[in-house]
Amino acid sequence: MKRKGSVSSKDVAREAGVSQATVSYILNDVKGVKIRPETRQAVLDAIKKLNYHPNQIARGMKLKRAMSIGIVTDRNVTNFYFMKVLEGIRDGLQERNYSVNLLYNKYDSIEDAEFIKYYNSNRIDGIIFAFASVSDEEMEYMDSMGIPYVIVSTHPSGRGIGEVCTDHLNHIQNVVSYFKSKGVKNIAYAGPVPRSAKDRRLDVFKDALVSHGYDVKDELIVLGTFDNNEVCKAITSMLENSDPKPDAVLAASPRFGMLTVKSCHMLNIKIPHDIRIVAVGSSKFFDLIHPPLSSIELPLYDMGFKAAEMILKNIDEGAVEELSVLASEFIIRESS
Repeated sequence: MKRKGSVSSKDVAREAGVSQATVSYILNDVKGVKIRPETRQAVLDAIKKLNYHPNQIARGMKLKRAMSIGIVTDRNVTNFYFMKVLEGIRDGLQERNYSVNLLYNKYDSIEDAEFIKYYNSNRIDGIIFAFASVSDEEMEYMDSMGIPYVIVSTHPSGRGIGEVCTDHLNHIQNVVSYFKSKGVKNIAYAGPVPRSAKDRRLDVFKDALVSHGYDVKDELIVLGTFDNNEVCKAITSMLENSDPKPDAVLAASPRFGMLTVKSCHMLNIKIPHDIRIVAVGSSKFFDLIHPPLSSIELPLYDMGFKAAEMILKNIDEGAVEELSVLASEFIIRESS
């Protein structure tokens, strides 16, 4: 029995009936070398048949690369947004035999950051910041060092950097239009307190109300904290005491959407008969609550995959694709 890893690129070349150089060109996706489709397929078939796995350490030494990308986030690593984006990043990198390296994001100065130390010690070839705050000073430092990086965020920063985000806020207009088509008279808003000027959810909601002929009513706007009990109290108070009472709610995040559903159940408000609810964002739990929650879904996996493509292009060509905005989708379920 052959020991693990004993199959070589020479064995693949012999099986496919091509030169070892041709196998190398295909494995390394060498630019400017023309490979016939049937030749490429023969090599891929031989790789699968022989269960060949390239020696990434040797390959990295040959290419003078670590064959790994550092992933930095401010989110808990179990966070749904981060995990779905990471899944896309992983699949995008695996197509080029790159691995991921999760790195810590707490540091006193950029020079002491773990991802900078990893890059300087040739353990990663670039960095993807997935829902991580990155200051202008930090970007200037990385630019001065020639460090390839890409930022994944829900909101575009407008800073002219390599960035992947989504157009999900544009769908708030569509949600308000949908509510109006259903005869809704008063639309409430429930969401987190904005932590920066980049968070435009509430502003976009107010603009959508005005553009569709609704009045902006402060008593129908609930801004909450990280305390779920406090959020429920605020939402139930608004639902019980506001005059007029809302017959629709735009929840600015999945958590606020589910807490709005919970608050309605506590008050015996029937969804969607008495009130319609749509949440901004994605969650694996929307189909599990009753009724299933309508939402503006973010293309999280695609955002991660695109980030992987962008970082590899930056590494290969030094080319920075400044902004990629991916399309989100308004999904109507039973809550609206």
